[in-house]
Amino acid sequence: MCPPFPHVRAFLITLLVVVGSGVGATSLLGQAATLTAPDRAVVGSSITLSWSGPSAAGEFISIDPAGAPDAQYGAYVYANIAQPGTLRVPDVPGGYVLRYHLGRTGYAVIASRPIEVGDVEATFDAIAPVDAGAQVAVVWSGPAYPGDFISIDPPGAPEREYGPYAYTTASPASIQAPDAAGSYVVRYHLANSYRVIGQTALTVGSVSAEITAPPEARAGAEVSITWQGPKGSLDYISVDPEGAPDAEYGPYAYTSAGSPLLIRLPEEPGTYSIRYHAGQSYAVIGSRPIRVLANSATLEGPATVVGATAFEVRWTGPDNPGDYVTIVPVGAGPREYLDYAYTLEGAAVTIEAPLDAGPHEVRYMTGRSRQVLASVPITVTPGAPPGNLRVVGSSTGLPGPGHGAVEIVLDASGSMLQRIDGVRRIELAKDALDLLVGEIVPAGTPFALRVFGHREAGSCRTDLEIPLAPLASATAATRIGTIEALNLARTPIAASLGLVREDLAGARGPVVVVLVTDGEETCEGDPAAAIEALRSSGMDVRVNIVGFAIDEQQLRETFQAWSRLGNGRYVEANDGAELADAMRASLAVPFEVLSGEEVVGTGVVNGPGLRLAPGSYRVRLLGTPPRELSPVTVAPEGDHSVSTDP
Repeated sequence: MCPPFPHVRAFLITLLVVVGSGVGATSLLGQAATLTAPDRAVVGSSITLSWSGPSAAGEFISIDPAGAPDAQYGAYVYANIAQPGTLRVPDVPGGYVLRYHLGRTGYAVIASRPIEVGDVEATFDAIAPVDAGAQVAVVWSGPAYPGDFISIDPPGAPEREYGPYAYTTASPASIQAPDAAGSYVVRYHLANSYRVIGQTALTVGSVSAEITAPPEARAGAEVSITWQGPKGSLDYISVDPEGAPDAEYGPYAYTSAGSPLLIRLPEEPGTYSIRYHAGQSYAVIGSRPIRVLANSATLEGPATVVGATAFEVRWTGPDNPGDYVTIVPVGAGPREYLDYAYTLEGAAVTIEAPLDAGPHEVRYMTGRSRQVLASVPITVTPGAPPGNLRVVGSSTGLPGPGHGAVEIVLDASGSMLQRIDGVRRIELAKDALDLLVGEIVPAGTPFALRVFGHREAGSCRTDLEIPLAPLASATAATRIGTIEALNLARTPIAASLGLVREDLAGARGPVVVVLVTDGEETCEGDPAAAIEALRSSGMDVRVNIVGFAIDEQQLRETFQAWSRLGNGRYVEANDGAELADAMRASLAVPFEVLSGEEVVGTGVVNGPGLRLAPGSYRVRLLGTPPRELSPVTVAPEGDHSVSTDP
């Protein structure tokens, strides 16, 4: 932060300095100033000073090293502010000078007076040895200036390098000891320079953990794990591939949830390790092996079925949470599905055949990793040919420059560090956001960006990274580029959505909220309640959800339900290209088609048509409130349209 440069002018300088009685005075070609301030202060403290002088715009008073050139200055206050002013003195003791600078080229000094800065120290009570990861109660005395902090550091570490810390707001300060055993120093740092003004020794002892769990279990099963260990604030237990580095982990639970913990096993069979990780460094301090056994399944159903009719399938299999039976075209990928039913509905489930005739297969799918445990062929024979339905309108009702608003809520939690085709999910998400702010949302549209999971590990923190303002594409892209996902950060979806009304308080007109996430709520919030509260607040809002690399069918259904609550639409993406398309689609106006009260299809206004079995349908435009459009009867092979215009 520097005083501004005014117009360049030449000066002939004659300098006379008079110092005494706490006042400094100087004349410069008829310009004079005086300074009144204490003769002494201690490092890091704030002093009160007053002055007289021209007080023109750009002039300032600074505290500088003795003998410094006029253009070299330290902390300062502008001379045209209300008096008295306040300056924080340097963190290093010694002789300094208070100087009144003109706000012109060279920053000529027209008044000065010396000030002696004395040292200050902090002291600590002796600290008994502690276990690794334990909370340390540090009793201290010191200046407690705003921003000062106490840290636990390796001996000899530079002053600007520090480990676990706490601000000097109270004594004793509570700090979590490092994960690694050894000798450390507890140091008091001044806020501005991180200069250390006191320290004491600390010995950290080693710790271990014990884990009790079954020696083997079926893939995808939930196992009970009993443990004993230090229970550090971020410690966790995970089921990891055998031989994985300490920082790589699979399904996990925090030890703060107690013992025993319930953890779902991976769905890939093999030998794994159940490991206790210290939360700060991810170091493994206890482990035991577990063998994950392969699952199998069987299916029984008809060999042929008429298109668009229901049929029954009987199954056997693991019936893990989220497992389902579905029908797909022959050769479909594991992420593809048509109609489906969860295995929890019973040993016999009912699903509906697709409209398209031809060879298909019925599959038993695992809910998390979408493994095909069993499949049987089925032929879909032609039924009544489908018709086509489009919803069209002359106005999109979307936000635009000066009207309405768009807010993106981005998940940057630990799961976004996983890779798709070698690229981290968070990087793909940032690329899609760059496209959104650069090409999709018109410049000048009121825009906001909220991000969670990128600031603190183990935290449910959520931050408004771009406050509501007319979209400036380059500025937004620069801010997006700084976002990095954080390992072990949690997923506060409800808390983030609960702040949207505050984020968009100045918006007028239709508001579109787009939640981009690859996981479920993990902060014990209720996203459905947050969406309902937002919708009932009187704001004209749609909450759309973009699910990124969603593996679990139940989670997909949850997102669909949340988007319907928010009068919005759920869109899914499994790679970078699909995510970019999903971001574009998330800003279109959605509608849904109902047969009775059942939603049988969704789409967007002026988008592609929907293929529907012949019959009568209701069409509902989603918004606040939703609006019923004209009913429509779809005829075989007919092309139909419904208008959103009044």
